[in-house]
Amino acid sequence: IRSNVIEEVRALKAQPGKNIAIDGSSVLIHTLAEHDLIDEYSLLVYPVVLGSGKKLFPEGPRVDLRLIESRPFPSGVVFMRYARA
Repeated sequence: IRSNVIEEVRALKAQPGKNIAIDGSSVLIHTLAEHDLIDEYSLLVYPVVLGSGKKLFPEGPRVDLRLIESRPFPSGVVFMRYARA
């Protein structure tokens, strides 16, 4: 996407087809969340505390989520999938 990201994503979501996935762009995720364009969050939580880093969710209005799936792995990593409540 090279032009207006919000309008392009809205147009993509309006089309029939499969899911749109984003991997690792906190700036894009914050932008899409601020414009109510994220339907689900798939998170991998690692058993490490860094003490600092990028925020997962942007500042702004509260978004209520509903847990759809969770799965722990032997490494201690936990996969969690949330939908908007």
